[in-house]
Amino acid sequence: MSDENQGARHMAEVSSPMDVTARLERSGDVTQLIVHGRSTLLIGGQVHNSTSSHPDSIARAFARAAEIGSNTVFAPVDWALLEPEEGRFDFALVDVMLAEARRHGLMWVPLWFGAFKNAHSTYAPRWVRADTERFPRAVANEGARPAFTYAGAMRRPTLSVFGEELREADARAFAAFMRHLAEADVTGVVPLVQVENEVGLLADSRDRSSLAEAEWQRDVPEALLRHLTSDRAAGFAASTLWAARGRPAHGTWPELFGTGWEADEVFMAWAFGTYVDAVAARGAAAHPVPLYVNSWIGPQPGQEQAGLYPSGGPGWRVLDIWQAAAPSIGLIGPDIYLDDSAEAMRWYTMGDNPLIVPESRYRAAEAARAFGGHAAIGWSVFGVEDARPGNRVSQLYTELVGMTELITAAQRESRIACVVLEPGEGEAHVVLGEYTLTARNTQELFTRMLLDIGVEGPPPPPIPPSETEAEDAFPNPADARAFVLVVALGDDRFHIVGQNASLDFSRDGRIVEWDHVEAGSHHSGQWQSTRILNGDERLRILPLDRVGAARVRVLSLAS
Repeated sequence: MSDENQGARHMAEVSSPMDVTARLERSGDVTQLIVHGRSTLLIGGQVHNSTSSHPDSIARAFARAAEIGSNTVFAPVDWALLEPEEGRFDFALVDVMLAEARRHGLMWVPLWFGAFKNAHSTYAPRWVRADTERFPRAVANEGARPAFTYAGAMRRPTLSVFGEELREADARAFAAFMRHLAEADVTGVVPLVQVENEVGLLADSRDRSSLAEAEWQRDVPEALLRHLTSDRAAGFAASTLWAARGRPAHGTWPELFGTGWEADEVFMAWAFGTYVDAVAARGAAAHPVPLYVNSWIGPQPGQEQAGLYPSGGPGWRVLDIWQAAAPSIGLIGPDIYLDDSAEAMRWYTMGDNPLIVPESRYRAAEAARAFGGHAAIGWSVFGVEDARPGNRVSQLYTELVGMTELITAAQRESRIACVVLEPGEGEAHVVLGEYTLTARNTQELFTRMLLDIGVEGPPPPPIPPSETEAEDAFPNPADARAFVLVVALGDDRFHIVGQNASLDFSRDGRIVEWDHVEAGSHHSGQWQSTRILNGDERLRILPLDRVGAARVRVLSLAS
């Protein structure tokens, strides 16, 4: 059996309830997720927020995730449904999700929707939200209306992250969930768990409640001061603010960082980071599965100031604060809805943070970029139940799942690269070992070559259908950008996956030419050649209007 096929079948081979170990492991410059002893990629989709509230919608969503070629489904666990009355837990929906994941051969990444979800507290149980003395609310000045609201809208509850009773109740519930998971997940389908969801405070840069104000006037914790003197703090917001005030050895938050919104964000980041760490640590003690948090990215265009994006969440300006405040968290993953995904991925690989993208638009090229350019351990579209079977993302997933061990080995050994050509970008270069690879847009290349000989170029390809089929889904046009993911196999052989991209190889002081080219697929979990390409067909190794794969060998000769 090939290495790729072993990776695709790893879930089916698990039988012992003791064989449930998942861990993050550092290898050189790369951190990887090890599940049942093998390096694993989480290639999948996240369900809509309310899908996991009913067995029927769970079944439909998990089936669709499998149908589009995923190996992983990301789905919430709702605190309000798990603990409707204090101390009484209902794990029925958790058990349904475990069963559906097993049924479809999927891994399941639970998303703990506890006290904070999208910077609000709508998933906290009624008994928490109704008791404002025991569980105080955050107070915001609301100087600007944040995203996803409108004038005259009903208020959404936002609990104060400084409430000790809230921290304890949230941690206790999360620990109960993790204990149940340890007992019920006998086949080990859960490799990773998300703690809370896009935490932070909206509408203001700092919580103005009496609890928060008291904390604001206390001395900055010694743990944070130690972090500020380390190399890991360099270049981030807290270190810059602290340096501007002369690097005082002690003092209150405004004394060390000032009183602007940037200082508020640092203050809130430490508050949310330590809160999440307390919840995570309780859960990890019950079931030591790797834990992560996801981030609403900020600053971003239109949301340039904390409060317009969740202040104190793990935005890129305060990633170092989060890593210092939350050692129980293994990685921080950006939810990427930005056009400039490449920049977002660079932000979230700073400070040795391994990359996972828990939520993204249906953009196949970005998944390739994540795994091929940033050694990601996972990438997920949002709203997987809306996916149209056979779409571009599904075509890519089919290849990636079968290539799991091929990709993870290449990530460890720096034998993988990815090029994405943006509209209007004619070509791009990447170095892989001794070779420089030049990727060009095949459609544009063909047009130019035909015009050079006086022949009219081919018509543009038809507009591809939407990636999704649900009427109420966000617009999800197919990602038609030219891209190619390349893995060096050794002996001048390369495995390539992509669309509408032509590759040329060069090497200093050598003549390089094609030696062997074959098209094929990883559809069954191992490489299957379908054609040997030669002649003019080597000008179009990858398909123009869908994702395909090929294996090539070049001949390198002395000049």
